[in-house]
Amino acid sequence: MSKIKKCKWLHNVTGESLISDVAEVALQERLNLVAYYVPLVAQHAEDDVEYVHQIRVAVRRSQAALELFAPLLPLKRTEKLQERLKKIRRAAGNARDLDVFIAHLVELKQAIPGGRIKGSIKELKRLRAAEQPHLAEIQNYAESKNLQANIDDIIQRVRWRDSNSEESLSTTAPGYLEPVIGEFFYQADQVFDHPEALHELRIEGKRLRYAMELTSAAFAPSFKEKLYPNLEKIQTKLGEINDHAVAQIKLKSWADQTADLHVADCLGDIIQQHHASYAESTQQFLEWWSAKTVKGLKQQFQGYLEP
Repeated sequence: MSKIKKCKWLHNVTGESLISDVAEVALQERLNLVAYYVPLVAQHAEDDVEYVHQIRVAVRRSQAALELFAPLLPLKRTEKLQERLKKIRRAAGNARDLDVFIAHLVELKQAIPGGRIKGSIKELKRLRAAEQPHLAEIQNYAESKNLQANIDDIIQRVRWRDSNSEESLSTTAPGYLEPVIGEFFYQADQVFDHPEALHELRIEGKRLRYAMELTSAAFAPSFKEKLYPNLEKIQTKLGEINDHAVAQIKLKSWADQTADLHVADCLGDIIQQHHASYAESTQQFLEWWSAKTVKGLKQQFQGYLEP
């Protein structure tokens, strides 16, 4: 079984590092991690469900790096690579959802009487097996599009593209982060009048979290040790809400696909549980997400952006 590899914080980067050097390190670590997981999800996904999860995480972090460091990259090549990464992430989506819900049903086995839960696990495992050829296609797709060559090419083309002298990470990071922070707080304010904006807030929060990982070396240690965990706390709450929302959609789809009425009935019961949990977690978040909370978080970020 191959080792699970992760990449969150950049290695061998300081605030004084040139921004092009930082971008090169970020893209090397993140994009090559995608390439590392391609054959694992295609050929060995049954060995460890984390392979599928980690390739999706690696793709998201790679996309975030390509977006943040776009001023240092060739536009058309970057767009092409972004599209290929998106296809890889989406191709692994259904398999990942099934892995998550199979594990969830195994945990519920003791709580649901009779054999319905066993039948439901069996049915979802059947659907999961049907997804494996799509994972195998990820490797075929990556090879047909010369993914590794694309990765090597984009890394080699990282360069400072301004007429002025190249700046350090400490100098450029605030400007790189500011629009990402702005989008997050725009959605944060929208939530007060439009609770349905929670989904967009979660997406912007994820973008901000990945951008913070890429730029943390530019700031004081508290940026990584205190501010980042504060954002993670928000993301955890929003992730719980999203999980309940997605569960209802996915379980309904799988229930509609089965001819076993007992399985459909069991999945229907679990859908109702997620429906109730979604309403409860949403209400709890909206009660917690006050103007004071948003103002305090905004001030924390401004403290790092302002000289």
